[in-house]
Amino acid sequence: MMVNFLKILVAVLSGIVLAFSFAPFDEAWVVWGWMWLLLPLLWTVSGKRRSLKGFGLAWLAGMGFWVINLKWLGTVTWPGALALSAYLSAYFGFFGAFAAGSVNPWRVKYERVKTIRDRAKQSLRSLGSAALLAGFWCGLEWVRGWLMTGFGWNGLGVTFAKNLILAQNAEYVGVIGLSFLPVFLSAVAVQTARRFYQQFRANEVKVLHWDFATALLLIMLSFTWGTIRLSSVTNEPKIEGRVLMVQQDIPQFADKILWEPSKIVEGFEELTADGIEEVFRESAEAAQETESEEEIVEIRMPDLVIWPEACLPAYLHEQENGSMVGGPKVESVFEYIHSLGDFTFVLGMSEVRGETAVDPEVDVYNSLIMDDGNGGRQSYQKNHLVILGEFIPDLPFLHDLYLQTTGVEFGKGLSRGTTFEPLEVDIGGQPVGVIPSVCFEDTVPRLTRKFVRHGPQVLVNVTNDGWFQESEGSLQHFRNALFRSIELRRPTVRCANRGVTGVVTLAGSLVDPYSKKMRHLVNESGSYFHRGYLLATVYIPSEGEITLYAAFGDWFAVSGLIAGFLWVVASFFSKKSKIEKREG
Repeated sequence: MMVNFLKILVAVLSGIVLAFSFAPFDEAWVVWGWMWLLLPLLWTVSGKRRSLKGFGLAWLAGMGFWVINLKWLGTVTWPGALALSAYLSAYFGFFGAFAAGSVNPWRVKYERVKTIRDRAKQSLRSLGSAALLAGFWCGLEWVRGWLMTGFGWNGLGVTFAKNLILAQNAEYVGVIGLSFLPVFLSAVAVQTARRFYQQFRANEVKVLHWDFATALLLIMLSFTWGTIRLSSVTNEPKIEGRVLMVQQDIPQFADKILWEPSKIVEGFEELTADGIEEVFRESAEAAQETESEEEIVEIRMPDLVIWPEACLPAYLHEQENGSMVGGPKVESVFEYIHSLGDFTFVLGMSEVRGETAVDPEVDVYNSLIMDDGNGGRQSYQKNHLVILGEFIPDLPFLHDLYLQTTGVEFGKGLSRGTTFEPLEVDIGGQPVGVIPSVCFEDTVPRLTRKFVRHGPQVLVNVTNDGWFQESEGSLQHFRNALFRSIELRRPTVRCANRGVTGVVTLAGSLVDPYSKKMRHLVNESGSYFHRGYLLATVYIPSEGEITLYAAFGDWFAVSGLIAGFLWVVASFFSKKSKIEKREG
């Protein structure tokens, strides 16, 4: 009984340890060691129903992780946070069942090896089981990212946001594929430790363990290639653009905005005007520093002025001719902003297809709008909607649950956009494609890759993490999102109402590769929960080549899932055949 209790305790502890890899703790190195606690538990499961026992232990590890990792969701609903944690922990459980059952290297009794050939076989078995486990883990993360609308949040690879060298390999296998490395190394290390212990007991300790050396070599190769790519991707031919992003840090509770509409609009207009004034101020200072009176200093206006998601508490209505028109107050906002200069105005707001937004037959979209000030207005209608945030399945008890947990009634759900065509904008005098995303869509790689085309492109995200108040949810959101720039090798321009506003390079960094300045909006204490504006430069590759990930998506994770499934099937028939021979 005591042994079982200790196993449960260690399982939960392993998940708690993993939680420290992510914000707000940011001990990213822990991702390499948390499985050293879990795998021995799974591999020492005995008796009948080993897979079921493995599922239970790993599910407990998942709960230890997710309850801590998603505690920011408790700012909206603690019952929802616990229910989501229980569901997400099931993926840990499936991994545990796989590890304790079909791929359990400790089911084979340790045997002393004397020849090089036997040692090689021993190492290959170790590497094979580790590769199956790591690939299956990646496959489960992939399934988690799309099943039941998907929640691919905080896979193990996201911890590499703190180690951009290893993160560069995401352009080949995606951020999900990066999860292979810590699982693979952990599985090999635990097997090596057990073998070392057995050799010690038999007084035949071997210093060199080929499987462990191979695992370290894989990490070193990934690190070396990441170093090469980190320095080379920023040296490609580029288009230089300038952006002005405005953030108000507007407080809200659930979906209820706590400011009056007039205050919101006036605040955005004021901050935008302040940002444009800084542009002229910079030009005036540059003119004073010139040595020649004949030298002309160009006023470098921003190419894009960006406001965050759902920033205007109003609607644009789609007309019969396909154009989008707002009411007099909305149109006056567009006119005022364009009176400040010649640029494209980008913002998030609601778009209605029909006469009135409250009509149940009318489609309402959470959209990203681009207005060039010359009559050209484009829109992207959000495709990946957040369940229980932007829509609720047509089940009455879910509406009651939302009301009970948030204290706010759920209004009319949003409609889903269907287009995956990039928008177009003029930057630096050249046409550039825009990969649009709204809110959490920048954490969904399978969606953003659908917009990739040959040629220069930039990712533009408008978001609002005000739902989660001043929690680590905003930083976790950003850490997940920055991998889109690495996977697709397109820079990201990201404007948040409350959260991380900044410009991300092709390498996933907020640091300007030339000026070495941080391009994010923070206050004097370094907090992202700040009211202000950010003027920054974005460097867009002129060629815009298609990465392996952009072309083939999560091929690596899917391959790992298929390999694991085939192994389970093969193990089942092998076991069945052995039973039949024994009985025969």
